[in-house]
Amino acid sequence: MTNNMDPEEDQEIIDSILNALESDEERSFSPSITRTETNRTYSPQIIRQQHKLEYSLKKIQSPIIEFKLDCWTIQPFSLDEDQYLDGDLILKCKDQQNSRKIQSLFEKGDDEQKEQIFIQILPGIVQLANDIFGNYVVQRILEQGNEKQRDLIFNQLSQSILILSYNTYGCRVIQKLIEIFYNTEKFDQIFTILQSEIRNLVVDINGNHVIQKIAELMKSQKIDWLIEGVLGQIQKLSNESHGCRLIQQILEQSAMPQLNSIYKELLTLQDELCLSQYGNYIIQILLQKGPFEVVQKIQSSIIKNLEKLSCDKFGSNVVDKSVNISSFIRKEILKVFINNMNVFYRLSNNCYGNYVIQNFCKQLDYNQLIKIHPEASQLNTQFGQHVLQTLFKLIN
Repeated sequence: MTNNMDPEEDQEIIDSILNALESDEERSFSPSITRTETNRTYSPQIIRQQHKLEYSLKKIQSPIIEFKLDCWTIQPFSLDEDQYLDGDLILKCKDQQNSRKIQSLFEKGDDEQKEQIFIQILPGIVQLANDIFGNYVVQRILEQGNEKQRDLIFNQLSQSILILSYNTYGCRVIQKLIEIFYNTEKFDQIFTILQSEIRNLVVDINGNHVIQKIAELMKSQKIDWLIEGVLGQIQKLSNESHGCRLIQQILEQSAMPQLNSIYKELLTLQDELCLSQYGNYIIQILLQKGPFEVVQKIQSSIIKNLEKLSCDKFGSNVVDKSVNISSFIRKEILKVFINNMNVFYRLSNNCYGNYVIQNFCKQLDYNQLIKIHPEASQLNTQFGQHVLQTLFKLIN
C-alpha cells in the first residue's frame, strides 16, 4: 500500500517543527529558571550560554506510513570547558553533577586548566572538605595535583584537622591527606594533632576511620599510642562496627607484650562479647591468634556456656570457630554430648544450634562420630531432620 501526502501538508509539518525549535533557542541545563521579558535569572548550576542551535536537514523514513519526510534534527550541544570554569567554582563544587565535571576536568585537563581550577577553589578548600560533594573534588586534587598544590592545601587544612576528622565528609579528606603525606614531616604534624585527641576519636563514628587509616599504614610501628587510646573503652568500641574493626586491627598488628593490658580487659568482657553482634568477631580473632593462656580461658567459657552460645545468633559463630580450629574443643564437646544427649537434642532442634551440630559432626573423624547415637524420634523437627541427614551422609 502506498501513502501519498499533499506537499502543502508536508510543508506545514516542517514549519510547525521549525517554529517550535526557534522558540527555544536559549535553554539552561537547570530546571530552576525564572524568566521575565527584560530579565532572566538562572540557577548557579551549569548554564548554557546563548549559543545558536544548529539545525540540519535530514531524511527520515517512517516504518509505519512508509514515506520520507524532510525535517529538522538538533545537533548535539558541545559545552566549552574553558567557559564552564567561569563563575563561582566553589559553589559549583557543591553540586553533584558539577562536582563530577570539575573532577574530570582536573584529571584530564592541561596544566593551565588545572591551575585555574585550583586557584578558584583554594580559598574555600575547608568548606568543600566538609561538603557532601565538595570533598570528592578536594580528594581528587590531592591525588592529581602537583607538589605545590598539595602543600598549599595542607597549609589550609592543617588548622582544621580535628574539626574535619569528626565530620562525615571531612574525615575522608583527612584520610586522603594521611595517605598522601605518610612518611613525611607533614604526616608527623597530623599525627601529633590526632594523638592529642585519640581517646575521643576512637569512639567517634567518623574519627574512628581516621585512626584506622593511621593504624593501617603504621601497622606495628608506634602502636602503643593506639592501645592507650582504646584501654578502658573496649566495651563501648566492641559494640559498634567501626570500633570492633579498630580492635581487630590492634590484635592483628601488635606484638604480644604490647597487648597484655588489652587481653586482660577483653577477658573480663568475653561472655558479653561472645553474644555481641560485633564483639563475637573479636573473640574469634583471639581464638585464632591469641596466646595459649587467653585461648584456654575462652575455650573453658565456651564449654561452660555451650548451650547458651550455640543457640544464639552470634554466639553460635564463636562455637563454630572454636570447633573448626581446635581438636581439644571438639573432644570436650563430644564428652558433653556422650554424657548428656539431651543437650545434643536441644541444640539439634534449635534454629541456630542445628548448624553448630552439623559443623561439629563434619569436623569429627569416623571413630568419634560413631560414638554419637541419637534417637530419630528426638529429632522430629525441621532442624533436627537436617542434623539426621548430615549424620547419615557422614556415616555412610
